[in-house]
Amino acid sequence: MRIGRILLIVGLILILGALAVGGFFFVRARFLTPAIPDEPFVEGTPVPEVPQNMVQIVVAAQNIPRGLRLTEDINAVTLQNWPLDAVPVGAFSSLEETYDRIARTDVQLGMPVLDGMLTETAGDLAAGGSEIALQIPPDMVAYAVPVSTYSSAAWALRPGDRIDIMMSMLVVDLDEEFQSILPNDASCISPSEDEGCRGGILGRFEVMPNGWLLNIVAKEQQRPRLVTQLAVQDALVLHVGEFERIGQETSVAEEGAAVEEAPAAEEAPIAPEVEPILLAVSRQDAMVLEYSQALGARLNAVLRSAGDGQTASTESVTLQYLMDRFNIELPPKLPYGVTPPVTELERVARSAGGSQYGGTENVQIQEEP
Repeated sequence: MRIGRILLIVGLILILGALAVGGFFFVRARFLTPAIPDEPFVEGTPVPEVPQNMVQIVVAAQNIPRGLRLTEDINAVTLQNWPLDAVPVGAFSSLEETYDRIARTDVQLGMPVLDGMLTETAGDLAAGGSEIALQIPPDMVAYAVPVSTYSSAAWALRPGDRIDIMMSMLVVDLDEEFQSILPNDASCISPSEDEGCRGGILGRFEVMPNGWLLNIVAKEQQRPRLVTQLAVQDALVLHVGEFERIGQETSVAEEGAAVEEAPAAEEAPIAPEVEPILLAVSRQDAMVLEYSQALGARLNAVLRSAGDGQTASTESVTLQYLMDRFNIELPPKLPYGVTPPVTELERVARSAGGSQYGGTENVQIQEEP
């Protein structure tokens, strides 16, 4: 009887222990194990959400050179969020629209890729127009400017450079109605000339201390006044020199024959004094350059630092500007001087295409004894 009780107690203990262990695993599985989703998990890159007032457009993921064919494997383009109100005309909204197309011009990293920058076939790069037209940025035109050694940054310019152009012009005083250079000529109408009235140059009237009325006229012609200002900024150099004209190309055989016929002691060709440079500018700047050349102004190119795309605000340079800025004092009139008298400053002899105003005839060249 006693043994039976002991067995009953042991059995109850085992049952309670089994219930405790089962409850522990049930609680662990219910509250500590993460729930398994109903849909199977698929690995992949999550698609980022596009913020409000933004859209995705195609931009260059690297510097794309002209002539490169865009394909999926080279990763040359990517999608980027762009303000909705600033999306440029011709922008692409999907990468697939750009694939298997060829860049018509260089596209910088981060720049939106536009429809006008791409072409369908490689033949479009050379056929159906000039190749240089493919290098002109949108909303710009090509304009040729004649330059010489001193106005071309010593021929340092190369395609792809950015330059500014300085413009210098000579200004004279005009009669507003006649539009002729002052002073004017005068002639007597009343009283008649036989009564002592004589015509001539109409100058400036002054009254002498004795009461005489004088007509003071200039001893020389009116001196033009020089002014210089920065006219065009950040112009793109497309080409330096002349292009080979259509129909004048020579074959390799013809070139070889020409070399054989040339004399052995032929001197090296002299570089031309004036060459054109082809610039990509806005239409307004093209008209400024055209008007300046028609006006007879002098144009000088200055080379910009690589990557400098800023626009500078400059002040016109005149004689008064130089006197004021550099604190140049007007030399006093003294009762003595130097001999021989200095009447002209010697300047470096330059070609007629690159000389200062008046060509080379006003430049004094000192000959060696």
